[in-house]
Amino acid sequence: MGRAKAVVGQPRRDISRVRRIATAPPASLLVACLWLAALLAYSNSFRGELVMDSRGLILDDSRVHAATSANVRGILTGDYWPAATAGGLYRPLTKLTYLFNYAILGSGPSPAGYHWVNFFIHGVNMTLAYCLGLVLFKQSWHAFALAAFWGLHPLLTESVTNVVGRADLLAGFAVLAGLLCHIRSGRRKWPWLAALAGVMAIGIFSKESAAVLVAVMVIYDFTCRKFNWPAYVSVAIPLAFYTWARLHVLRGLYSAARPFTDNPLVVADFWAARLTAVKVVGRYLLLLIWPARLSCDYSYNEVPLAGWSDFGALLSLLACAGVAVAALRSLRDRRVLFFFIALFFATLLPVSNLVVIIGSVMAERFLYLPALGFAGGVVFLLRAPSPWARFALAAACTLLAVRTYARNDDWRDERSLWGSAVLAAPGSYKTHMAAAGDLPLRAAKVELERALAILDPLPDQSNTPIAYVNAGGMYRDFGDAAPPPNRAAWYRKSLDTLLRGRRIQAASGTVVWYQLYEELAETQYRLGDPDGAAISFFQGSLTDPSNASLRARLADTLRFANHDRVCALARNLRPPQPSLSDLGCAQQ
Repeated sequence: MGRAKAVVGQPRRDISRVRRIATAPPASLLVACLWLAALLAYSNSFRGELVMDSRGLILDDSRVHAATSANVRGILTGDYWPAATAGGLYRPLTKLTYLFNYAILGSGPSPAGYHWVNFFIHGVNMTLAYCLGLVLFKQSWHAFALAAFWGLHPLLTESVTNVVGRADLLAGFAVLAGLLCHIRSGRRKWPWLAALAGVMAIGIFSKESAAVLVAVMVIYDFTCRKFNWPAYVSVAIPLAFYTWARLHVLRGLYSAARPFTDNPLVVADFWAARLTAVKVVGRYLLLLIWPARLSCDYSYNEVPLAGWSDFGALLSLLACAGVAVAALRSLRDRRVLFFFIALFFATLLPVSNLVVIIGSVMAERFLYLPALGFAGGVVFLLRAPSPWARFALAAACTLLAVRTYARNDDWRDERSLWGSAVLAAPGSYKTHMAAAGDLPLRAAKVELERALAILDPLPDQSNTPIAYVNAGGMYRDFGDAAPPPNRAAWYRKSLDTLLRGRRIQAASGTVVWYQLYEELAETQYRLGDPDGAAISFFQGSLTDPSNASLRARLADTLRFANHDRVCALARNLRPPQPSLSDLGCAQQ
């Protein structure tokens, strides 16, 4: 009787909570609905081509084309990028998944298999987000809303639809699975601590940003006021091993410099760089709220350097300060909200340029995990049992899924991708330059000249030569198509543009690559300077000794050149070349 009386005497809100739990759909059904919703939102992504870095990392890297011990060893002991474009990154596990796709699953150059693997990892991550929501919200509907709002957000397409976004997916898996293992390790320690160390190893060997798991664990422990110290030892072991392996593998390898045109903050003073970084955080928040215009690139000068008079930077600073104050005030009785706000900033901080200046000023792929913090904050604010709150969440998830479906079309091929980027980020030189690559000649001329108009005011040491190389080749193509009386003017314009590119290359210290000399040689030849063309072909062949086409063009050009003058020009090259035998010149 006493027990029955206690139940009858419970508050009405506790009884209603019990009823909600009892009538909640099974977790398996909700997870299946998550996967189905994600499949519908990404259903048009599987036909997308391998675009941007996917071509260089998969199609142009022979290490992933066959499942041999030599290739596996090359992946484990080499840079993430192929040798010719090494960038100082060590992500062997991500690279091994490309090998798995290409050689073991038989995907080869066909993109569909890569997209399916990416989708599967993202679906697993949505399931993990649902489990995290159950831990924090204690209700399945709120957990479902958290996973759906996050997993269907269009800002995540750069990580899911772009094949090389797999590194972000694997790092995200490590953070989510690692946090859940950390939470469970307080009950049955050793199995969960071993699992925590395992997922940390998966994440850190896939992408270095997975190290943020440590910060997320601290945030959770601080939120719950209970620190689980053995868990930090578990993640420290794979982190230490990764650090040793990375230093050992990348020692002596070329590490690409951070170009000014990719991130202008590399040369900005301390306060200008930080104010600009804060302005970018504000833009991230706007994109999370209203993802109408999305771009795969935000290079120079889409995000101009900010000062104390920059209204956007000051507004972003006030917004970030307001969110921080809200987080601190929620520590007392809304600790779940504090957790999600802290999760947003902690996962964004390493790529925000606020602490360390990285290779990009802004990128949507950086928001894969921070978007979960944003989604958690939205769900918390709309957690009331009111039908209107649930309707608002359902409507928001539907609109996000529709926008994701539309955004996937932008990733269909290079032309559609850069065409959308030009509209979303018109201030970036790279969007115009890349868009020109798949356009007819006259339309390409317009886009390349827009790119040059953005770059021309820069000093040579801060500029990038590739736009001038592309434009110089285009101007020569215009000369080839022009009537004979007009050709010389186009060829001279081509030569002037290419010479500017060569000066920029020399002043900026960027990697010398053969296309610069090849384009220069072709233009010099058309201007009636076979001697200069021979020297340019010669320099190009030295840059890429395996290029048979360049060597053949050099031999053809030498038949029309002045032998003595070519030899004199070659001997004056700086730095001096070890052999002039290809030119038929005697050594001195």
